[in-house]
Amino acid sequence: MQMKVSVIIPAMKGREAMLAKLLSTIPDKYEKIVVDDENLLLVAKRNKGARQEKGEYLLFIDDDNYLEEEPKPIENALEIIEQSGIGVVGFIACYSDKPWIIADGGSMRNYLTGFTSGVNTNASWPKLDKTPYEVDEVANAFMIRRELFEETGGFDEVNFPMDMSESDICLRIKKMGYRIVMNPRAICYHKSQTYSCFPNFRKEMYAYFHGNGRICFARKHYHGLCYWGHISIFLPLFLCFYTASLLWRKNFKVIIPFLEGVFDGLRGRRTNKYQPR
Repeated sequence: MQMKVSVIIPAMKGREAMLAKLLSTIPDKYEKIVVDDENLLLVAKRNKGARQEKGEYLLFIDDDNYLEEEPKPIENALEIIEQSGIGVVGFIACYSDKPWIIADGGSMRNYLTGFTSGVNTNASWPKLDKTPYEVDEVANAFMIRRELFEETGGFDEVNFPMDMSESDICLRIKKMGYRIVMNPRAICYHKSQTYSCFPNFRKEMYAYFHGNGRICFARKHYHGLCYWGHISIFLPLFLCFYTASLLWRKNFKVIIPFLEGVFDGLRGRRTNKYQPR
């Protein structure tokens, strides 16, 4: 008998306690696949886990999350993804230290400017309408049909080894005619800094791959005048806004890696000091 759900968890060194908590909150009836290969970055870990799976549906969830028995988040996600036309179901992520406040409720992307807007970010989950709603992108914890994941070829770990991989696969799935949906009754709790409209990065590596991923996303999905219009008009705005935000936050150490990521993306450079070889 085929396993219904395989839960794929890319794990990081130093977060063993968080991983143990997450594993303890996933029912034993679901397959659990932990990928803790330190020679791989996030997206390669997800793909490696997906190659080991046996489930009809794949739940990707990062190791700094945990679930609760009620309101049965995995079962609620299954209820939605089994409906016709649904390709991906995102979990609502609430802050682990403020479990009634939403950290991530999915995102909408402006494909002209490249900027995203969070849906229900920092809203109150108890007050949220529990009807599923469409978004452009999910992150952190989400379920995908296995056959659909295999049809897409999985995550693009060449262009997006750390950041923007969810944006890329969601767009590819939407182009195939499927919907991307958030289910407010599928909840996880995420150890996260409070989200703000003014961007920030905890590590130099995250800054590098965010800047790099933005350019790689435009290069892959925008064509002709659209790409060059984006690069010539909106990229300078993106650079100014992010750099000003990091200066305002006095997070000076991540500014250079962020700019390096952008310019490496423009040059099509694949090698960097953050990526295992």
